[in-house]
Amino acid sequence: MNTSYYRRRLAVDLPRWVEAGHVKPDGMRAILAECDRDAGGGAAFGMSNRLVAALSLIGAILMGAGALSFVAANWQEMPRLVRLALMGGGIWASYGAGAVLFQRGLDVFAHGAVLFGSALFGASVMLVTQMYHLYGNPPDAVIVWAAGSLLAGLLFRSSASALLSLGLVCLWGGWETEIGRGVFYPFVPALGAVAAVLYYIGSGYGVKAASVAFGVWVISLGYILEQGHAHTLVLLIGAAIAGAGAAIQQGLGRFAEAGRVMVVVGFAIGMAALFALQFVEAISLAALLAFAAVAIAAAISAIAWGLKSHDLTLSRTGYVAFFLEVVSLFVKTVGTLIGSSLFFVVTGAGVIGLAVLAYLVNKRMRAMQAGEGAKS
Repeated sequence: MNTSYYRRRLAVDLPRWVEAGHVKPDGMRAILAECDRDAGGGAAFGMSNRLVAALSLIGAILMGAGALSFVAANWQEMPRLVRLALMGGGIWASYGAGAVLFQRGLDVFAHGAVLFGSALFGASVMLVTQMYHLYGNPPDAVIVWAAGSLLAGLLFRSSASALLSLGLVCLWGGWETEIGRGVFYPFVPALGAVAAVLYYIGSGYGVKAASVAFGVWVISLGYILEQGHAHTLVLLIGAAIAGAGAAIQQGLGRFAEAGRVMVVVGFAIGMAALFALQFVEAISLAALLAFAAVAIAAAISAIAWGLKSHDLTLSRTGYVAFFLEVVSLFVKTVGTLIGSSLFFVVTGAGVIGLAVLAYLVNKRMRAMQAGEGAKS
């Protein structure tokens, strides 16, 4: 598992466990300190390690660009057999170097070598199609490149190569959609395969990026299906994903992290659909205000759920959604100031009422907990 991701999850979960009485404060500090030691000696070393990793990956990308430029400049002068040997040898040399570096514990450089090999594989696919005049559907070459990069990411447990595959799959899906084929459903299983590999190798950021890509694809359905008016369907899909995620988060502790991601993604999809229904579709002022009330209520619910479950991503997403909703609503209704001002006043009063209610409920719960503690 990615150590830094595990450390961040502990930093979120442990305070909640301390509050629940499962872990003592001293135990929490000891666990975090041991995790830092296992990661290599604290935050300063971790920052230095990330810098080395970033520089090695940037170097691999620059080397790949240089190699491709050299080959492209001398491509016509090379015999065909030399071309194939040069490309194949470069790929195997890069992956072999990555394997050796992994065995020696130089992971930050090994990831760069694997990424370089994956870049050479993609260039080889493009150059072979050109060399043998294999003309067809251009996005097919992209998905072949993505498959090779994903396989390398799986075999070497390299998040860099797997993330390259994620970007290529997104390029492939967008390209196929742009060609005019409507909704490109094969994108979903391809994205699922990449997400599964990213999860298997412990790339937390990669899983989140794949979730964002899936959310964007679902949102795009609203602008493709039903001649661009399928935002209600997208809203229902988002609500279903968020509801299923909340149920998983509460009922299946083993998959709580997956449920948490589903809640965030479903909420973002639903808010994007509500935004489109309000500010893209042509609707009446009454319908606009009704959708706005639903959107504000959803944003407040997301903030509350995020604070309750210690999910900073969800609460921050809720704050952003609330801000964008209020600003967009004001711009949309600026010509009807009386109606918009009344809406904002009523909504503000309702939010304050919810805050007071939450304060009273929290106060009552604390009093009950104090009473139970005194009895015991």
